[in-house]
Amino acid sequence: MSTPPPTSTQLNSSPLLAWMQLVRLPTVFTALADILLGTQLVVPAEATTSPKALGLLLVASAGLYLAGMVFNDVFDRHRDAVERPGRPLPSGRITLSSAVTLGTVLMIGGVVAAATADGSSSRAGLLVALGLAVCVLAYDGLLKTTPLGPVAMGACRSLNVLLGATIGGSLEALAHGPPLHVAAGLGIYITGVTWFARNEAGSSTRGQLTAAVLLINIGLATLIAFAGMSQTAQQQDTSISVLLLMALIVVSINRKLIAAIRDPRPERVQSGVGILLLSLIMIDATLALAASGRTTPALLIASLLVPALVLKRWIRLT
Repeated sequence: MSTPPPTSTQLNSSPLLAWMQLVRLPTVFTALADILLGTQLVVPAEATTSPKALGLLLVASAGLYLAGMVFNDVFDRHRDAVERPGRPLPSGRITLSSAVTLGTVLMIGGVVAAATADGSSSRAGLLVALGLAVCVLAYDGLLKTTPLGPVAMGACRSLNVLLGATIGGSLEALAHGPPLHVAAGLGIYITGVTWFARNEAGSSTRGQLTAAVLLINIGLATLIAFAGMSQTAQQQDTSISVLLLMALIVVSINRKLIAAIRDPRPERVQSGVGILLLSLIMIDATLALAASGRTTPALLIASLLVPALVLKRWIRLT
């Protein structure tokens, strides 16, 4: 018999869970999946990556992502006091100064980790991490409520994939080929996800949701095109499996999104956002299989879904 999730009272009395809620801990595994995917886009199938460099890039991505979650709530604290008073900041479980300190430490630590991971003269890791940090702060502090908000969030996701690809040590390698194609596709996908989630706590219109779903599917189509054209996938005779996996992901996502369009209540929309975010892990795993033709990296990425689903029982994704 499974253990029931903690009650609201139990959650509010746990300082650790308050911090985990502040950083939306389950979703950080989607950022880590991007890094692992990015490495597969630039490292030859027969080569191995430096464990130290990979570890530092994972730390960098986690730091920048978690910092973004913290500053999101810092800037949204007055709005959350009305719409989501149970969040850690408006509820008083975490002080504003503590949140700002944590976000600052995480962001600086993320940039430093990326710079340390990059031993090349191009300083690709440092430059991409700095760009990602600027993009995160621009979204949280300036652009979130503007028409450019979803685009900024999509850019953050694209840069996160490129951050993983900096393990190749070449800044020029990021500007063309697989890294740019995949980063663009995931960026379009997340732009649509952000647009879909824009009014998730209140009243979403069917028109907004429908347009966002269209954009999400354009992003997915871009990624499917990469999976289908991948030379490695064709050589390893895995292209059919990859395309079938992508088709399964697309169908499962759209079933949830269509249900939200038909009945755009907040709980339906939030449920759709949840599957959109967690599906990133399986999308990344499938794309890694297409890029490298190896099952081990793909399974490693897919395994990140386990802790995300476990933590989701107690911590909201949005």
